[in-house]
Amino acid sequence: MGEILSKIIQVQTLWDLIESWLLPFLPHLIAAAFILIVGLPLARYLQRKCIKKIQNSGDPTLKRFLINLIYIVCVIFITISALTTLGVASTSLLTVLGAASLAIGFALKDFLSNIAAGFMLIFLRPFKVGDYISVQNAAGTVTEINLFLTVLNTLGNEALFIPNNQIVSNSVTNYTYNKVRRLDVSLGIDYDADIQYAREILLQEMANHPQVQTEPAPLVLVQNLGDNAIQLIARLWVNKDDYTEVKADLLERFKVRLDAAHIAIPYPQLAVHLFKSEELHEKR
Repeated sequence: MGEILSKIIQVQTLWDLIESWLLPFLPHLIAAAFILIVGLPLARYLQRKCIKKIQNSGDPTLKRFLINLIYIVCVIFITISALTTLGVASTSLLTVLGAASLAIGFALKDFLSNIAAGFMLIFLRPFKVGDYISVQNAAGTVTEINLFLTVLNTLGNEALFIPNNQIVSNSVTNYTYNKVRRLDVSLGIDYDADIQYAREILLQEMANHPQVQTEPAPLVLVQNLGDNAIQLIARLWVNKDDYTEVKADLLERFKVRLDAAHIAIPYPQLAVHLFKSEELHEKR
């Protein structure tokens, strides 16, 4: 009988607890759950709508960055709204968030520095989506700049993910920042060849090439007197999008024209002199 009475008292105490705390709090809990259940899918829906809205308009560098930023801001707003609905005071929430941000900032300083670097890349614009850049030992075409990473597509069609803070803290070479690039094509000719004649041939080929800029005018210089050849350098200016194509085409044209003019392009050679033992003894 005593055990039954004890259980009845426990049930009554539990019910009093539910009646005094949970039932008054239940509407707030349901409202907060409703905000999260409806708000998070709505944030994703708004993100998709933004993607469709600016898919074919605006700067592609800024588009992806803003789309991610909009989603993150929506999620933060929905979370704060849910906590406020549960009865968490705004001032207390801001205080807690401030203290948490400080603690998280020390723990995730590299993570947060990537976000700050992402904003710097977007607003300072050292490069944009579609530019070909090199940073440290990596090079490729920029395909995406987000809050944390910059994505490059290498010439080998490999995706390269570089943290934003590493890009900001290092020198970046943007090969496509300007519309026109200088192209240097080096080759060697035999020491017996006529330098002036070889120069005229190279200048003719560059003048006849439709993708070579006339201003500044192309020129041919003696770059070096090497061990096996006179090193010439053909210097010209081309549209940034034509750089690789023009270089390959000119190398082929130079080779064909120099061969036709009987101007040899020598390769490294090793001269070996053989002596009979008696001749070697006499030389000594």
